[in-house]
Amino acid sequence: MSNLEGALTRPRIAAPTLGIIGLVVALVIVFAGNYHVESGENGGTGPAIITGVVCLALTLALFGYVVPRATNLDRTALILAIVAVVSVLVFWSGVTPVLTAAALAVSGRAPVAPPRRVVAAEALAAVATLAAVIITLSQSHLF
Repeated sequence: MSNLEGALTRPRIAAPTLGIIGLVVALVIVFAGNYHVESGENGGTGPAIITGVVCLALTLALFGYVVPRATNLDRTALILAIVAVVSVLVFWSGVTPVLTAAALAVSGRAPVAPPRRVVAAEALAAVATLAAVIITLSQSHLF
């Protein structure tokens, strides 16, 4: 009999890499949502800078404090993933990809595969991130 356990594990990406990816996607959302905003519309340079700084601060807080210090990894990853899904309601803020990346980073620290509920929540968070990017790009003035 062969052992299929190794074939079913998820690829691990280092937490700093996930943090950078989450921040870059967040900044793409912020830039696209505030690019070439006509007068009378919400957004612009000032809101883009403020929102970008908030995304940077959130990334630093999550990846500098929460991710490395999390002890109950499954619970922390589940909470971060759920908050990421809920944050799609404010997709323009760019926080969804940062929260999703943090959830993946926390569960990636676990020595064993996370429970199905965590994997499901992380999958929903990834879909929420994709939705935030698609919604922002479709409403932006980039194209």
